[in-house]
Amino acid sequence: MTRKPKAYVAALPLSSLPELQELLSRFCGGEAPRGNVVMVRLGDAAVTALDELVEAGLFGSRSEAAAFLVGAGIEAQRELFARVGKHSTEIKRIRQSLKQDALVALRGAAARSRRSSSSRKSKEN
Repeated sequence: MTRKPKAYVAALPLSSLPELQELLSRFCGGEAPRGNVVMVRLGDAAVTALDELVEAGLFGSRSEAAAFLVGAGIEAQRELFARVGKHSTEIKRIRQSLKQDALVALRGAAARSRRSSSSRKSKEN
């Protein structure tokens, strides 16, 4: 994959302008710092789009641009996240119940297998 040389913009990114900081802060970490690292694999088109935002001076880094786009995407899908959140507790409860059921079934199968194995050995003797 060949990348074109980067053209560095001498001006500060828009994300550093006070009038835009409030707007962007909603998506770029707000009052809390962006302390979470998330590794993602992106295609060439996505990386090119991030680079264009940085080269245009809109953001100071790919990380800042990506954080903005992820935050904006979450905001755009607010209704979906509200529905998912509503069911999240129930999903966790059901998963926990299924794990417990599976453990009980597996322990029972293991115990039956041991008894069966012991029974065969005693019949052979």
